[in-house]
Amino acid sequence: MAKFMFVVPPFFGHISPTLSVGGSLLARGHEVVWVGITELADAYIPEGGRFIVPHEELAPYKDAIARILKRQDDGAVLSGPEVLKLALEETYIPFALYMQEGLLRIIDSYQPDVIVNDCITFAGGLCAYKRGIPYVTTTPVPPDVMGNTTDAPKIFEWQQRLVRNLQQEYGIYTDEFVIHSNELNLVFTSQEFSRITDAPPHMQFVGPVQGRPNHTFFDFDALHKISTPKVFVSLGTLLVDIRKAFFEKIVAAFKDEPVTIIAATDPGILEEWPDNFIVQSYVPQTQLLPYVDAVICHGGFNTVNDALLNELPLLITPITYDHFHTASLIERGGCGVKLRYKRLRIEELKAAVWALLQNPVYKQGAGRIKQSFIDAGGNDKAVDCLERFVATAKSVTAVY
Repeated sequence: MAKFMFVVPPFFGHISPTLSVGGSLLARGHEVVWVGITELADAYIPEGGRFIVPHEELAPYKDAIARILKRQDDGAVLSGPEVLKLALEETYIPFALYMQEGLLRIIDSYQPDVIVNDCITFAGGLCAYKRGIPYVTTTPVPPDVMGNTTDAPKIFEWQQRLVRNLQQEYGIYTDEFVIHSNELNLVFTSQEFSRITDAPPHMQFVGPVQGRPNHTFFDFDALHKISTPKVFVSLGTLLVDIRKAFFEKIVAAFKDEPVTIIAATDPGILEEWPDNFIVQSYVPQTQLLPYVDAVICHGGFNTVNDALLNELPLLITPITYDHFHTASLIERGGCGVKLRYKRLRIEELKAAVWALLQNPVYKQGAGRIKQSFIDAGGNDKAVDCLERFVATAKSVTAVY
């Protein structure tokens, strides 16, 4: 049996798939730990696993981390280049620098056989390379989300310079970029949905993974008594600042419609909710979606995957980061429609949802993508890939 270490960012959308894969590894008898920059509630951690935060080494950066997390809401009002700068230069690279010392200590203590680094958690790949430990990358977003930056030479050069400087901060002096594994990259979607036809051989499309613990209460008995169409609405775990305005539009559109809206948000953001709304801060999303008829979301990949696995048509209101790319995949796959958040009008919102509910073409499109997800293999494929990697991986010379 092997020892796996997942290195994850403080964004639940990126952590969630690793919890599912980690749970499957634990079920096969492997040891699994996670290392992150902020704590994760014990209820989310699979039985037998551990989530470690190097608090002592991160203490000097506590305020900086809080500022960076707060800044993620700014993405809703930034231009494309500004969003790229916020992501790479002002979030991912600082986090990689903050994590270095504590992560190296934990690696030296735990001695993992394999490190699995999330695609935006560069510290995992860099520390693995530095210590000569084989490593794998996980990608819970469309792998080509940033597009082909070689078509934009100045942006490409800027990215290259930032990554090269980061590697040198780690004492890694090589022309090769080692923030991601070149041996195995687990992509949590299907190749059909991503529309990538020329993927390199180390990129394995395993589809969505499931099974992470979720013990959140939801009144399913009450839900089953409702006869109107049910629409699930989620903005994920970020974007706190725009929630009130977003859900005000949802209320205005559907308060008098013969539908039931299940809103995953803090009920306190509005003083009053219509009778046809069910509002909870957290819901057991995987268990809930089999009982709804359509989904409205911003394009977070986990919610999109969960919806498509249940053949649910989607209305995407992209806001920032990878949302726009995901929205284009939804439209091109015939699974739903896109409405720009900044131009979201009540009548268009209402018309789009009724189109999803009444036109079977969207559900049929979602069904095609669902089958591609199933064919990709899910948890079993991901774990099989990791076990084969452990059996064949070779350590490299440590840099120290």
